[in-house]
Amino acid sequence: MGAKVGKNSEISTASDVSHHLLEIGEGSFIADAVILGEHDVRNEKLILSKTKIGNNSFVGNSGLIPQGYELKDNMLIGVLSKAPSEEQLQNSNEKDWFGSPPIGLPSRQKSDAFQDNLTYNPSFKLKLARAVVEGIRIILPQTVVIICSVLFIAYTSTYLEGNIHYLILLSPFYYLGIVALPSFFFTVLLKWIFVGRYKKTEMPMYSMKVWLSEGITTIYEALPVQFFLDFLRGTFWLPFFMRFLGVKIGKRVWLNTTDITEFDMVSIGNETMLNEDCGPQTHLFEDRIMKIGSVKIGKQTTINSRTIILYDSEIGNNVNIDPLSLVMKGEVLSDNTSWYGSPLRGK
Repeated sequence: MGAKVGKNSEISTASDVSHHLLEIGEGSFIADAVILGEHDVRNEKLILSKTKIGNNSFVGNSGLIPQGYELKDNMLIGVLSKAPSEEQLQNSNEKDWFGSPPIGLPSRQKSDAFQDNLTYNPSFKLKLARAVVEGIRIILPQTVVIICSVLFIAYTSTYLEGNIHYLILLSPFYYLGIVALPSFFFTVLLKWIFVGRYKKTEMPMYSMKVWLSEGITTIYEALPVQFFLDFLRGTFWLPFFMRFLGVKIGKRVWLNTTDITEFDMVSIGNETMLNEDCGPQTHLFEDRIMKIGSVKIGKQTTINSRTIILYDSEIGNNVNIDPLSLVMKGEVLSDNTSWYGSPLRGK
């Protein structure tokens, strides 16, 4: 598509990319939902300029790299964070930046528990094994979609000639029985067979456990989320079905998000509200190591839209967190408090 991507770089789901104007160096990592060099439209003009990511740099989930920006080598932009301005870079030697507006981090925890051949420099055999597993992960959801579509058409086609009222009446039940429920319980079955119950752990990127975990996430997002769970947002049915996957959900919880991955690591108290597209983020890739931890949310708490809660954090009872906020890794929020911002600040 025209983007220049260096050796051993990883790209998850970067969005709003001008491909011919993007250059990524070697060994860099672009995480989920990163806004990477989005074009500008101002005063009825389309503005395009080149965006560069240096070698061995990292951009975290939902990070923002504006068009025309040049991120230097060995830099880190945190989750839900903006890249630092030129003035900030001139006045600071920091390599790691976090927040919106961004602040420099003088130090961060380094991950070196695994050998380099399982993280940055895998062997050809490991690359091939990963390619096979991820090939199946790509093909499997589409195969299920095709099978379900063929069955749905086959069972409903008999009503197309003179019995259209039956088609209108019965189509929802056929959809539930042939597409929605099978895709959901197929994912539940795969999760319990190949992953089991998620636990707090650390795993190198080039390991079967990581590939299987990410595979389940892909299938979950491609099948039950698209064809079933998204329709249940804001109803009592969504918490009911999420419990099958292992999420611990209390009574009378209002759930308007399906952005949950390591299901068993999430605990939500009674009468809590999770608004649109907020996310209990129970894993991060740090230095090519997948770290999984729990997120605990208390009773009668409100998490507003697009707020991200990092793993190993605990939110008390009757807590309110504003939209587009970020709960840092390991934070503990006291009962009866209100918070906002990235990083989080008390009101």
